[in-house]
Amino acid sequence: MITGASSGIGAATAVACAAAGMRVVISARRVEKLEEVARRCDEAGNTSGGRAIAVACDVRRDEDVQRLIERALLETGRLDVAFANAGYGLFGSIAEMTDAQMRDIFETNYFGTVRLVQAAAKVMRPRKSGHILICSSACSEIGLPMYGAYAATKAAQDSIGGAMRAELAGEGIAVTTIHPIGTRTAFFEVVEQVSEKRRGVVGLNTPRHMMHPVEKVAQRIVKCLRRPRPEVWPSVLTRYALALTTAFPGLGAWAMRRAMKRRGAAGVQ
Repeated sequence: MITGASSGIGAATAVACAAAGMRVVISARRVEKLEEVARRCDEAGNTSGGRAIAVACDVRRDEDVQRLIERALLETGRLDVAFANAGYGLFGSIAEMTDAQMRDIFETNYFGTVRLVQAAAKVMRPRKSGHILICSSACSEIGLPMYGAYAATKAAQDSIGGAMRAELAGEGIAVTTIHPIGTRTAFFEVVEQVSEKRRGVVGLNTPRHMMHPVEKVAQRIVKCLRRPRPEVWPSVLTRYALALTTAFPGLGAWAMRRAMKRRGAAGVQ
């Protein structure tokens, strides 16, 4: 079961899972795009037996998440994997961000994740088996300038993922956090739409070689489903670089500021 599956990592993961022969329940708010992803899943799973069921769901609503769980159980009889992937980015200075903007992004990215993983855990615990995945980010390890609110939600997701990993380990439930860098999706176009400082949104002009193809991330996730791991980092180099900035926070802040200025980020002096 995948939330935020109408595009990006969620859609690519759904298709990859179907191609691997899995039955996939996909959800998102954008129903038309979701149905197109379901069609792609059915085509990919034509020979392997994989198929997809599309269910409209807004992770900000308790009743929607509960209905999604019930539909998944009705259609498939069991829930083996829940992937909390729904979320969006926001570009803006923390000092200038409104309370509404901060609360809105946490409601979707963080509390939407909490709703899903809690509901999934209730189903998995009696069976003493299952796998919960949370799409965090490489930003979970660093306060990225002008993406501070987004990075905060990703760090919060990473924290609850780590806690649940220990809490559920004795119950046969694996918990994995996913940490991609930027991906070649409509993510940054959405960031531009929802942000007040629309000019100078970093990411729109990021070189393609610095972005992950969503298919690469999806394949790493499928591999993790076959052999669960605590974390999935599609870029090992990024993981080591962020470890260095964590050890030397002053150096990390200087490097981030320089990088953002070079890319013409609005609001970075």
